[in-house]
Amino acid sequence: MIYRTLAMFPSEDMNKTAEFYEEKMGFRRVDYMESKEPHICLYRGETEIIVTGITNGALLVPNRELYGYGEDAYFITDEQDTLYEEFLKNGVEIVESPHMTDYFNYEFKVRDIDGRDLIFGRKQWIESDDDKIWEELYSRAKSLINDRSLSPLMQVGSVAAAVITKSGNIFCGVCIDTASSLGMCAERNAMANMITNGESEISKLVAVMWDGSVGSPCGACREFMMQLGKDSKEIEILVNFEERKTVRLGELVPDWWGVKCE
Repeated sequence: MIYRTLAMFPSEDMNKTAEFYEEKMGFRRVDYMESKEPHICLYRGETEIIVTGITNGALLVPNRELYGYGEDAYFITDEQDTLYEEFLKNGVEIVESPHMTDYFNYEFKVRDIDGRDLIFGRKQWIESDDDKIWEELYSRAKSLINDRSLSPLMQVGSVAAAVITKSGNIFCGVCIDTASSLGMCAERNAMANMITNGESEISKLVAVMWDGSVGSPCGACREFMMQLGKDSKEIEILVNFEERKTVRLGELVPDWWGVKCE
């Protein structure tokens, strides 16, 4: 189990970097300059940054310059607004003021004296392990959305879905639209993947639309799920991502004909 992580910041001038974090960002410093590998530890709350030197002539290149985008560290906090005001007052360079991202993190971004971009924020809707599962299902499905034509008669990828089974495995699928009604919805594609891998008991399902919103399964997908087994009415479906609103399949199919066959 991982209990804690530390940020490692190489620096061309360790003392200069440490002074910035101490004076501008409120960190406490402890020097270990006489050790075999000289470094400075910076502390604030439960956060620790270790500043190391550069001895091989390498250049310090922030992630955004090296890779085209990306930050160098993400600090999880519930005090975004308070920290923002503090850093702003202390003259820290603000890259982005507090805002809600499209992945529902409330955060702001600053740049340190070495050019590193640092984010301070937190996801706004994670409150339980159950929420984390919904987030993972949503993220996995959304990452698969890629609307494209495979041929003049086949369009795929405008909707994606993810299911998690009662055993904890996740299966995904995208929609396939064809001429002659030969395609399938993303939900049934995900379920076909699940069945192919030997499982049939779904715990939760998420379908993500092309615009990032979540959608309720169509009638055919609801019927398909109901036929998976007698407990299918308990399948939980996400219908509003921002509000974490869910419904049970049984609520969407309240008077199912197949109950007489059980």
